[in-house]
Formats: sequence, structure tokens, C-alpha cells
Amino acid sequence: MAEITEGTWFAYQLTVLRGGRNHRDPSIEKYTIIKIDGDDVTVQMEVNGAGAETVMTKKTFGSFIFDMSGLEKKGSENMKTPFGHMYVNIFESSRDGGSERIFIGKDNIVFKDVRTRLQSEDVLYTETRELCWTNMKL
Repeated sequence: MAEITEGTWFAYQLTVLRGGRNHRDPSIEKYTIIKIDGDDVTVQMEVNGAGAETVMTKKTFGSFIFDMSGLEKKGSENMKTPFGHMYVNIFESSRDGGSERIFIGKDNIVFKDVRTRLQSEDVLYTETRELCWTNMKL
């Protein structure tokens, strides 16, 4: 069983759609676990290799990054990923006027996060983050 430790990093490709069309070019969000102190985790986030900022999260978060509170398990499936086929559990919620769906595998690793909400004029806005690289052995 692999474990997320200090120095572990995850890179997610972010794709944003507005009204079913690309809203902006895809970007890469890299999250590096800087410090683990009990249940508290310090994470450094960079977008496209720049703009590093520090955020505080919890060990209970998926990949120590994605807040899972309020999500309910809705099923499971085998999912094709850049790391091969992975068995994932699917968690969903409807909150804040939108919905979220997280695909999480063994060792608390989030392979995909999809957040959707209606914007003004009933336009659907969707952010999809898919794990594309990590230094963790999966």
C-alpha cells in the first residue's frame, strides 16, 4: 500500500467548458505536499509552473487536496487512466448550486474531479481535473 508523504506531488490537467465549449486552454495544476502535521497538511499549488501559493488542507481530503465532505458514494468502476486501468469509487454531491463528482482509487488518490454549476443565463460551466502525472508509485 502506497502512502502520500511529504514531497509527494500530483499534477492535474484542468479543462474548463462553458456552454459545452472550451472556455480557455487547458492548464496543469501541480500540488506538492510540503508538510504533514497530524491531520493538517500544507500544500503548495502551482498553475503551469508559476504562481506558487500555499493552501492548508486535511489528510482526509482526496489526494490530501480535494475536500470530500458532503459527498456520498454512488458506485464504482474500472477507469482508464494514464497509469493504466484503475478501480475507483465514485463520490457525488449537489451543493452550492452545482454538483461535484470525484473518482477516487486506492490509497486515497483522486484520478478525476468534475465540478459543474449553472452560471447566469443558464449556461453550464464545468471544470474537470484529471490526474496526469505524479511522483507516487501507483
